[in-house]
Amino acid sequence: MDAREIAWQVLNQVCLEKEYANLALRKVKLQGADMAFVTQVVYGTLQHYRYVRYLWEGLVKSKPKGKIAVLLDMSVYQLMFLHTPTYAIIHEAVDLAKQVYQGRYAKLVNALLHQVERAPRALPQEETARLAIETSHPDWLLAMWKAQYGAEIMKQIAYHDIAEGKTWIRCNTLVNSLEELEAAMPGRLEKAPLPQAYAYLGKQLLQEPCFRNGGFAIGDLSSQMVAGYLDPKPHETILDVCSAPGGKACHMAALMENKGKIIACDLHAHRVKLIEEGAKRLHVSIIEAKVLDALQAQTHFSHTSFDRILCDVPCSGYGVLQGKSDIKYHMQSGDMDAIIKTQEAILESVWPLVKVHGVLVYSTCTLNKKENEKQIAAFLSRHPQFQLEKEQTIFPFIYNSDGFYMAKLCRIA
Repeated sequence: MDAREIAWQVLNQVCLEKEYANLALRKVKLQGADMAFVTQVVYGTLQHYRYVRYLWEGLVKSKPKGKIAVLLDMSVYQLMFLHTPTYAIIHEAVDLAKQVYQGRYAKLVNALLHQVERAPRALPQEETARLAIETSHPDWLLAMWKAQYGAEIMKQIAYHDIAEGKTWIRCNTLVNSLEELEAAMPGRLEKAPLPQAYAYLGKQLLQEPCFRNGGFAIGDLSSQMVAGYLDPKPHETILDVCSAPGGKACHMAALMENKGKIIACDLHAHRVKLIEEGAKRLHVSIIEAKVLDALQAQTHFSHTSFDRILCDVPCSGYGVLQGKSDIKYHMQSGDMDAIIKTQEAILESVWPLVKVHGVLVYSTCTLNKKENEKQIAAFLSRHPQFQLEKEQTIFPFIYNSDGFYMAKLCRIA
């Protein structure tokens, strides 16, 4: 089985069976250039899903669906974005088409791909419609961003989501200094606008000796800002209610000089194991990882028992579409409705646990005021015991990082 067929199989799992792309790719038994090719085709096809389908779908009246549609998407992506010889892409696509539905779509696949290659379909003239197809975003999402943030920010977010991202890391100051980390990875680090953050410029991050020794943590730049927003101090007691995989908890532990206590919770046992494994690698000893539903926090902890609480809540993920393009492929406008109720319920569950004069930080990796500013405004209207110290939306195009929202609330009574 060659790399293109494997990429097609992975895309069928993601697009038709709704498996997460990263989990589907973990099952692939390839290495080196072949694995790199499969990964690029999978993520590239998902990232440009609407654009590549637009190029072939308008050329045929009776539109193929299922595996053939995915095959056409994947093949058009390669024609438009990769430097692979055209004949190789089309020849292999036709061979793959012969494997399903008794091969009756093979001639159609051949004809459509040749037509796309010769004369790609023109994009719409209207600016927003053109942007939606060119950047492969749903119309409703661009309309929401335009209404909430304005046309220019909408456009910058959309183009960011199809640009090449950066790999961000955080120096683990419990193990080494910034100078020691830089000396251990010469020429492979670029300083970032955060005290302990770097963009990684190398090719084999997980093979770096400093990674195995716990010298750095992998984590998006915007995500690294959350621990600083909470501003934990040594010897404090902290609750992180939606912690897995634990990157923010480990960052808080470093800021606390590994002194105090952090209770890091998640709903699922296998994800709690990730917290424990990450803390061990990063030489963090003050984290106690627990399987716990955030909605049940009051039944497990005493009121006013925590100096600070982090609620990095489940969200629609509209800020991480550059790196998680399968979210963009499957998203529906109604998805956020249930999530907003869950976010509200988590806040209601945990706020009594904050000490008077303590801090509650609410964060999401989405760009949606209903989940962010409006959620916090509604919470404050219900709870005069809290006041908003500050809030911030980090647009992804600012640092070439994820989109994030953070709000710092102080309990005053």
